[in-house]
Amino acid sequence: MNRNYKEVENWSASTYIVKIMASIKDKLLTGLVGPVIISHRYGKTYIRSKPSQVKNPRTPGQITQRGKFKAATQFVSRNLIELIRPYWNPEGKRNGMSGQNLFCKLNTHAFNSEGFPDIKKLKFTTGNLGELNNLRLEMAGDTTIRFIWDDNTRDKKTSEDNQLKLFGMNLDQVAKEIPCNAIRKEKSFVLDINKHAFSYLFCFFWNPVLQLASKSEWIDCN
Repeated sequence: MNRNYKEVENWSASTYIVKIMASIKDKLLTGLVGPVIISHRYGKTYIRSKPSQVKNPRTPGQITQRGKFKAATQFVSRNLIELIRPYWNPEGKRNGMSGQNLFCKLNTHAFNSEGFPDIKKLKFTTGNLGELNNLRLEMAGDTTIRFIWDDNTRDKKTSEDNQLKLFGMNLDQVAKEIPCNAIRKEKSFVLDINKHAFSYLFCFFWNPVLQLASKSEWIDCN
């Protein structure tokens, strides 16, 4: 028997005046009763002393990790409507979780404890659709840029009709979807940067039927 436990017969708390934080299940008292914790296993009752101290999980590494997770959840809150619900919830559902939780699972590492993301590590999508192949940019005019990519259509997940999705984001970490009607087979799209001025641009292909997105690509507009 574990030395921290003591088996007791017909134990009752009625003879004690103590602070009780316990519950009654199947007519058995379970939980914290004064300085002891009561539990039941295999028809037997055990009591053990309440720990005098609880280790404070505030090591530098744990503090940093909590800060990174907090930053990821704040990003989710800022971008729930335009990014998380439409593009993360479907994949989250396939994985038995919410889109918010899936985003945090895949992106917590991309944030620092001060709340800022590493753009190179930030995933705007889960990347389960055929990739945006060989993306490059060129000036199309004084205030316009042309997105160019190769048509790598090959199967249902890499369809010629996959939609190009564009998001802009500034340093406030609020992502805004930019209207775009381009599809994979068209191989280019022109954007007026005067109308859509952002610090960063993110783009990916989206299949609305399968509700799958390709891996996101990012562009530094600074």
